[in-house]
This record gives sequence, C-alpha cells and structure tokens, in this order.
Amino acid sequence: MGILVALFYIFNAILWFYQKLKLPVEEKITNDPNFWIATALLLWSTYIIFRFTPMYLFEKEDLFFLGILRKISLVVNLVMYLLFYIALVKYGAIAKKVN
Repeated sequence: MGILVALFYIFNAILWFYQKLKLPVEEKITNDPNFWIATALLLWSTYIIFRFTPMYLFEKEDLFFLGILRKISLVVNLVMYLLFYIALVKYGAIAKKVN
C-alpha cells in the first residue's frame, strides 16, 4: 500500500510539473508554493520506493545497509518538512499580498 501511495504522489508531482512548465507564466516557478510541495513529495516518494521495495531483502542479507537507509530516511524527512515550511512561507506571502 505504501508503494502505491508513493507512486500516486510521484504521478501527481510530475503531472503538476508538466502542467506548470507547459503553460507560460510571468513569475518564477519558485514563487509558487505548489512547486515546493510537489518537489517535497517527489523527493520523499522516490526515496520511499527505494527503501520499501528491497526492505525485506536487506533485512536478511545486509542489516548494515538497512541501518544506513533508515538514517538517510531521517534526512529525507527533514528535507521534506523544510520544503513544506518554505511552501507555508510562500502561502503567507501570497496572503499578505491579497490583504
């Protein structure tokens, strides 16, 4: 089930990037909060697929590498939450412009 969710996130993020790059826009793509959300979900999902798929094989064959993957997942989660925070800051800047 986790792999299906990750594939769903990857599909949606790539679809968003395709749509955003296909349509001409005046402002920078990094000013859009959805850019940061899509980037975070794409990063997290690709890592989760890499971690979940061979997890049981590594549990039997290479516990050391599985431990490294667990530590890397902490860094990936931290980066994902940082990207979500940037998106929240961008949403706040947009809300200030409107008001």
